[in-house]
Amino acid sequence: MKNKMLSIFRDNFPTGSFIRVGENKSINLYIGRDTEGRYSFDYRGAFIPVRVIGSGVIAVNHIKSDSTGEIFLRFSLTNAELLEYFCTFCADIIDSTIDVSDDKQAYKIICDRYFAWKKLFKPQQGKLAENELMGLIGEMLFMRDYMLRMYPAITAIESWTGPEPAHKDYSVENAWYEVKTITIGKDSVKISSLEQLDSDTPGILVVYSLEKMSPTYNGVRINKLVTSILDKVQTPMLRELFLTKLTMAGFEFNPENDKLVYDIHDFSAYKVDETFPKLSNKNIPLAINKVQYEIILSEIENYKTTL
Repeated sequence: MKNKMLSIFRDNFPTGSFIRVGENKSINLYIGRDTEGRYSFDYRGAFIPVRVIGSGVIAVNHIKSDSTGEIFLRFSLTNAELLEYFCTFCADIIDSTIDVSDDKQAYKIICDRYFAWKKLFKPQQGKLAENELMGLIGEMLFMRDYMLRMYPAITAIESWTGPEPAHKDYSVENAWYEVKTITIGKDSVKISSLEQLDSDTPGILVVYSLEKMSPTYNGVRINKLVTSILDKVQTPMLRELFLTKLTMAGFEFNPENDKLVYDIHDFSAYKVDETFPKLSNKNIPLAINKVQYEIILSEIENYKTTL
């Protein structure tokens, strides 16, 4: 559905025109261009509108039809560079209302979905620094390529604790994973707290080595990476949980993100057990409050493992 909408929008869709979308014939959903030529998504029905404030990137309006008396809830994209991600938002609304037949219920669900997405559509405020963005890319690569492959989506999403006040990026059942992202050529990873690798249970240190490329390179972009994960998450409630965690991590769909493109140069995983060279609370004096250190990767080759 997302790709179909993207094709329709890009195919010289005329200003002021809309077409119906979605398989649910009980409610009226449309995509098109509003009178200002902006890409737009409509829900049309009989409901009592409430105040819904736009995000700065998505304008929100209620419009009453003179001919039918219907009320339109219209979402219009103010930054055309974010069209692909706007289509993902629209597809999420369509999926969320697939079994709804009541207009009022559909209106509430659509407003709730918008509020869940709203924080990711900001007018370029508080964007992540490049090192923070690279760290998030590593965590999302691990989500896409490992967690969603090995575990049900609900387990994978719930296990991601990177943006939360926890010490490991992923923890599930009796396993934990700490994900680090470094630039190509660097031979060490920074451990920013004792707790990141300290555990009575063996875990895995995951390291991605990324090379920064030109914006024209067909490489890893955080916006597309996040979208690819959302496409794999089927239930609206689980998507909302993932969106909430992304917000906590400081992520937003910012077109500037697409200028930062990376190539995955290397991926390594290391088993962290009681013999692994790490600092822990057991061997640090009580008088020391905070510890940061670096691990030289060439010195831990014998701890490499497969996932």
